[in-house]
Amino acid sequence: MKIKFALSAGLILLTGVGLAFAGKATKPAADQPAAVEQQEMKVKELKDILFKLVRQDEYLDEAIESLNSTEGPIGLQDISTLGFSLKSITKNLNLVSALNKTEFSTMQPGSNLSKYTNAILSYSRKVNRKAVKVNGLVVQLAASKKKAGMRDAVSSGKTGKKAPGKKLTQLLKEKTALDKLAAEARNLRAASRGLSATSNWLYIASR
Repeated sequence: MKIKFALSAGLILLTGVGLAFAGKATKPAADQPAAVEQQEMKVKELKDILFKLVRQDEYLDEAIESLNSTEGPIGLQDISTLGFSLKSITKNLNLVSALNKTEFSTMQPGSNLSKYTNAILSYSRKVNRKAVKVNGLVVQLAASKKKAGMRDAVSSGKTGKKAPGKKLTQLLKEKTALDKLAAEARNLRAASRGLSATSNWLYIASR
C-alpha cells in the first residue's frame, strides 16, 4: 500500500509539475494566434497590392498595343479613349504608391514577407518600363500627326474649298486631344517613378 501510495503521489506530483510548466508555456503561445492573424492580414494586403499592379500592367499592354496598331491611323475617338485610359492607370498607380507607404510604416524587418514585396517591386519596375514606352509612343504619334496636319493645312489653303475647312476643324480637335494625351503620358511617367520608389522602400523594410 505504501508503494502504491508513493507511486500515486509521485504521479500526482509529476502531473502537477507538468501542468505548471504547461501553464507557463501557454502564456507566450497565447500571443501566437494574434501574431499569425496579423501575418495573414499582411499577406492579404500585399497580395491585393500585387493584384492591382498586375491589372495596371495589363492595361498598359493594351495602351501600347493601341499605339502600335497597324490597322490604320489613330483617330480622334481613339486618342480620347487612350487619354482616359492613361489617366485611370495613373490614378491607380498613385493609389498603389499610397498603399505601399501605409505598408512601409507598419512593416517589421524579418517578417518573411519579402517574397511578396519583391514581387511588388518587380512588377513596379515592369510597369515603369512600359510607362516609358507609352510616353515615347505618344511623342511619336504627336509628331506624325503634326506633320500630317501641316500637310493637310497647306492642301486646304491652296484649294480654298469649304469641305477642307471642316477638316481643319477636325485637325484642331485632334491636336487638342493629342496635347491632353501627352500630358496624361507625362503624368503616368511621374506616377510610375513614384511607384518604383515606394516599392523599393517597402522591399527594403521587409528584408
